[in-house]
Amino acid sequence: MTKETIQNFTYRITQANKTQMIVILYDIAITYIKDAVSDIEKADFSGFRTEVNRIRDTIRELMNSVDTSLEIGHNLLKLYIFCSNELTKAYLDYDKGALYHVMSILSKLKDAYSQVSELDKSEPVMQHTESIYNGFTYNKNLKNETFVSKDINRGFLA
Repeated sequence: MTKETIQNFTYRITQANKTQMIVILYDIAITYIKDAVSDIEKADFSGFRTEVNRIRDTIRELMNSVDTSLEIGHNLLKLYIFCSNELTKAYLDYDKGALYHVMSILSKLKDAYSQVSELDKSEPVMQHTESIYNGFTYNKNLKNETFVSKDINRGFLA
């Protein structure tokens, strides 16, 4: 994952509500899958295993977010467990097919959550984050970002 991609995810996380956070987790997992496939093609097996572990961590985070009090939550949890098993197969056999299968499942779930997130008008999960203003300052070809802190006392207060 490139530094620019990480910054993009970080910005999206600071502005996201609960439903949008799930969409971001799907995007992160899909990005890791693409990186893992790229590592296999480059014969970078160490990098591949690192990426698969990152995908597992992301799916584990998705599993922790599931509300199992409803039947749909149980079904979603079963899908995540299936994806985790496919990742184990990919990890052991360097199998791109298993990765593509997981990516297909996560892409469909992401599309569904994207539609739901458009209906969710709740507040962002993170409070007291920096505002980011995008604009042109001195050079019309150079885009600058400015961070403005809303509160001097950001973060955890003891």
